[in-house]
Amino acid sequence: MIRKTGTIQAGAGNERWKKYRPILWIILGVLAAELFIFNFSAWKSLFYKERMVFEQIDVEGGMETAEGSGEYVVPEGTLVLHVAGVDREIHNLFFAVDFSEEEGIPYTVTLTDEGNYYPYSLPERMLMPGIRKSYYTNIYPSGKTGEITVTFTVPAGSVATVNAVCANARIPFVFHIGRAVLLFGVVLLLYRALWGEKRQEEADAFLGTWRQALAAGAVALVLVGVAWKLAHVNPICVVSPWPHHKQYQELAEALAEGHCYLDYEPSEGLLNAPNPYDTIYLQANGIDYRADYAYFEGKYYVYFGVVPELLLYLPCYLLTGRHLPNYIAVFLFYSGFILAVFALFWEMAKRWFSRIPFFLYLLVSILTVCAGNYLFVIARPDLYDTPIMAANMFTAAGLWLWIRGKYTLSVKGRRICYILGSLCMALVAGCRPQMLLFSCLAIPLFWEEVMEKRVLFGKKNLWDTICLCVPYMLVAAGIMYYNAARFGSPFDFGAAYSLTSNDMTKRGFHLSQALLGIWHYIFRPPVVGSDFPYLEGVQIASASYMGKLNAEYTYGGLLASNAFLWILLWMGKGKELLKKRRLYGAALTGIAVSAVLAVVDVTGAGILQRYMVDMVWGAWLAAVLVCFALGEKARKEGTMRRLMVCLAVVCMLQALYGFGVVFGNGDLSVNVRTSNPGLYYWLEGLMRF
Repeated sequence: MIRKTGTIQAGAGNERWKKYRPILWIILGVLAAELFIFNFSAWKSLFYKERMVFEQIDVEGGMETAEGSGEYVVPEGTLVLHVAGVDREIHNLFFAVDFSEEEGIPYTVTLTDEGNYYPYSLPERMLMPGIRKSYYTNIYPSGKTGEITVTFTVPAGSVATVNAVCANARIPFVFHIGRAVLLFGVVLLLYRALWGEKRQEEADAFLGTWRQALAAGAVALVLVGVAWKLAHVNPICVVSPWPHHKQYQELAEALAEGHCYLDYEPSEGLLNAPNPYDTIYLQANGIDYRADYAYFEGKYYVYFGVVPELLLYLPCYLLTGRHLPNYIAVFLFYSGFILAVFALFWEMAKRWFSRIPFFLYLLVSILTVCAGNYLFVIARPDLYDTPIMAANMFTAAGLWLWIRGKYTLSVKGRRICYILGSLCMALVAGCRPQMLLFSCLAIPLFWEEVMEKRVLFGKKNLWDTICLCVPYMLVAAGIMYYNAARFGSPFDFGAAYSLTSNDMTKRGFHLSQALLGIWHYIFRPPVVGSDFPYLEGVQIASASYMGKLNAEYTYGGLLASNAFLWILLWMGKGKELLKKRRLYGAALTGIAVSAVLAVVDVTGAGILQRYMVDMVWGAWLAAVLVCFALGEKARKEGTMRRLMVCLAVVCMLQALYGFGVVFGNGDLSVNVRTSNPGLYYWLEGLMRF
């Protein structure tokens, strides 16, 4: 009896060991990678035979404050250190040089070697105070090094203390916990997708229980916390020094005074200009104007949607007397978008795809709110992104409320959901008017109620119809009144009167331009480089379009850059199930609206990276429907592992794209490298082995 009990306990121990053994191996693998791969340079430096401290250093461009002090004033902003007659094998350099400036100091190493008689320069690097690794740099000369010149570029008048320049120094070991945790998460995800043990269906399935709701809520709140950090990744957006980014704050003051025009008097030159919207003419003739404001009949206006103003900026000003920063507004709308997406996908899974794994629901929700296009907005939270993010939040919330209302048995509950859902969808018009096209999703969503059961837009359930329509009418009345008060027409939102880089009043539809917009907005591949942060923002130019093209940089089109959208290529495999659930029309509608918005945006304004956030939602929603349909089909056919493998790859590709978008340098005025160099070069150092 005792032996049997011992056998049972031993068996239980073996089972427990088998359960946790893969996790242990993953931990050991991550530790090995952190210690040996990411610290490869440190290990390599242990075996350098000859370590040198150069004593004879010629210093140019600096005036020594006292003889032998090593402290130099740099009047012209260029400090040059020159070491001659090295004649040694050099593998790395260490600069024991201190600067009075606390910002990054760019430097360039120039050298000669056995293969190069004449000096050649290596790529520019950055020395960042407080980041020890930046004081070391590996070099790879051809044979022995002859001479070395290091040129530091500093602000004129800076003080530099040259202590030493060392070669073949020991690079310190650095164990980064954050990098190890991130790597552990990636490997664990791969294991979960590829080799994870098959769980019982009850543990995996989307059951809609309160425990799963708590788990989803916890994940959503964590993402809100991450969003708060991302909103500060570009400090220049927090400070927002640009005058034209104060428009919502200035509109709050104007509305508090009882009028909707801004308290700025146009210059005489602008009032008398033959075409006040030709800003190139205004600049050439020295005419003062307020860039990116709407100008109409002698008054300045704000053409950005008024709903964010009424919801956030004006109440904040009236209640506190202070103005709400734009980055706070973008963060609040992005946070609302996160909650709305989790709620919407919860409702979709609960009503239509209850057999999918709960893990799939969580994964798709996270992928959605962390899509590169949305990360671009939250990492650069400025005036332009405020109405765009608000429109996305209201669209997701409106769809959630519509679906919830459609399947609510309580008459009162259904009508409340219909009212609130239509209110959200209607408010989109007061944020980003073109995104009102997503209201077309109501057609496939309520097709059965309208065309087959005749319980909407007919004599039956008239109150349900009223609940769906009245919010649109009320919001439309308010916006039309606001438009008429500003521009004399209830249908004129004023965007055409913007004093921007081109005359918006003269823009029109051209097929060549529309096709160009579809290519860049949807299909153009991203440009990947070998240097951090690896994703390159590309300035758009076209030799084929013989017209004025308003275009900035982009990081690739929606379909080409977002790996999750590639699921749409397998739409045919989920077509039967989507048709059965009456969702195939919704998926096609989402794709069609995204394509139409691409044409609308390129025709009405141009090609800009942030405009992709107008159109990404439709295609993404269609991809979510296809993914859920494939998930339910895979559960039935026993091919879930294959789907999870694909999603694991998608997650990694999306993470890389999102990382590149956040830390990319396409925008020369707002990027992490210039506004937060400490973070940028710290991360860049983590990527150097």
